[in-house]
Amino acid sequence: MKATKKITVTADWIQRYAKSIDAPLQYLHGKLIAPATMPIVFWQQFNHAHFQDTVPVLHGSQQFIYQLPIQEGMVLDCELALSQTEHKQGKQGPMTFNTYTLNCFEQGTEIVQLNTVLIHVGAAI
Repeated sequence: MKATKKITVTADWIQRYAKSIDAPLQYLHGKLIAPATMPIVFWQQFNHAHFQDTVPVLHGSQQFIYQLPIQEGMVLDCELALSQTEHKQGKQGPMTFNTYTLNCFEQGTEIVQLNTVLIHVGAAI
């Protein structure tokens, strides 16, 4: 599974996200910088299967690897891919650990990579 989206980061979007997590606004060279965790909401731009799951989904972990900060006005080319699947047996039954990787670039330059582990409980996926 691999999907791509072009995501435009606006000052308003950064301000609303920062307010929602009670983060201070920060600037670099006069441009508003997105809070470090903002790429997690980029998932909403994708029509991703985990939003329609009928089995419980737990958030396992996330890791943000930045090369450059996300700034207002950036137009990011983002790619979301399933990078690893691992099946385990838990106390309550089968569990599937899916690792998703979101890579975002601006004009070919890598900006951020986000690795997220989602745990699907109760059914082997």
